[in-house]
Amino acid sequence: MNQKILYIFICVVILFVACNDDDKLTPTETPEFGYFVPQGEHDYDQAIVEWNKKCNTFILYKYNLKELYWQVNAWQESQKQPENAAYPYSAGLVAEVADEEYVGLQLELIENSFLSFYRDTMLKRCIPLKLLLCSKMDWRDARGAMKLYNVYSGYDYLAFNWGSAEIVSMTTDQKKVFKVEANKLFLERLLDKKKIVVPSDFYVGSNYTDRITTTNMYSRGFLSRATKQEDDVNYYIEAIISTSYEDLNSEYNNVDSYKGVLNPIKDVNGLIRKKYDILVNYFKGEYGIDLQKIGDSVI
Repeated sequence: MNQKILYIFICVVILFVACNDDDKLTPTETPEFGYFVPQGEHDYDQAIVEWNKKCNTFILYKYNLKELYWQVNAWQESQKQPENAAYPYSAGLVAEVADEEYVGLQLELIENSFLSFYRDTMLKRCIPLKLLLCSKMDWRDARGAMKLYNVYSGYDYLAFNWGSAEIVSMTTDQKKVFKVEANKLFLERLLDKKKIVVPSDFYVGSNYTDRITTTNMYSRGFLSRATKQEDDVNYYIEAIISTSYEDLNSEYNNVDSYKGVLNPIKDVNGLIRKKYDILVNYFKGEYGIDLQKIGDSVI
């Protein structure tokens, strides 16, 4: 009995000490994890803050490159391998953060080529948490060959190139490629994550079983001989956002581009036009996304 009383007494003492006002909680000196804007005092910082307020995304030009290289199942940084390795490098990204002197021009490019084509409500629902700005972003293969990336999609971000002095001399063709890659990657990302869906009517009448060839693909309503049902819509999106409506309707019979795919010379059975209309009208009515406006725009 005495042991029980002693145990209760000790517990009361411990509770009293724990609750004593003299032992107050103090804030940790470790910085709180998270993302914050503005990151500086530049003219363009206010625009970045406004995008954060409207769409809940953080446009970052100051960050650790681990934000770019980290993926759920891999580390995407290309690194030099030991001398006895089969190849000199591991395949992956080689990147540098944006040069603050050119972030204003880079942000303007991103706004005109990408963000301006979507409603704020759409972006708030669908845009990734982070938009990482880079001054360099290449993909290096195992042998060391480099390929420039305009845009890259990661787990919780989209990364954009051209935050460097090179943006000053960026050509019209380079801006068009940037526009197409940015919107194509974003829309494919949304399709993969089921943020947007393809109307079932789009697939009606398409035979994905029989072999597709360069001689029969247009007559069957396909834009590539490599088409499978799961990527059919991706070819259509790419065709529309990369080609003006005038060029889509022009008389052009070669299979080396999307030019002329809505003209009866290529679209002999009208199946491409049918799928085009279904997709364009659905995206515009359901999501407010004007795919053809992207294709017609000149940056």
